[in-house]
Amino acid sequence: MRGIGGGVATILVIDDDAKLRQMLRRALDDMGHESLAAADGAEGLELFARYAPPLVITDILMPNKEGIETIRELRRADPGVKILAISGSGLMGGADFLSAAKKLGADDALYKPLRPAELEAHIRELLARERTEAG
Repeated sequence: MRGIGGGVATILVIDDDAKLRQMLRRALDDMGHESLAAADGAEGLELFARYAPPLVITDILMPNKEGIETIRELRRADPGVKILAISGSGLMGGADFLSAAKKLGADDALYKPLRPAELEAHIRELLARERTEAG
């Protein structure tokens, strides 16, 4: 499994909400994972290029480089990376951002607010899928 340290996996969190980034990093640490964090897609893509984590959790609506564009670029950079799209917007102006994210390359999607047990279950499933596909 790819990663930067001795944790179960290295997971990159991309979200423009600093409090949510910190909450996600704490939750990932509690699960035994290493975590990296970025405030937008551009910063996230730089960290991804440097560390190649097996899983990326990305918000959809962000400044500078939004989530759909980030997902497409992650998929081009590494077709095997697992991507969990998150959004608090759900349906906005008739657009379902999480459905669009899944159609454009996200492996899974969750609505905010995130519940720790639900987040952990989705992460376990995605990482198990990564191990199965790699092995």
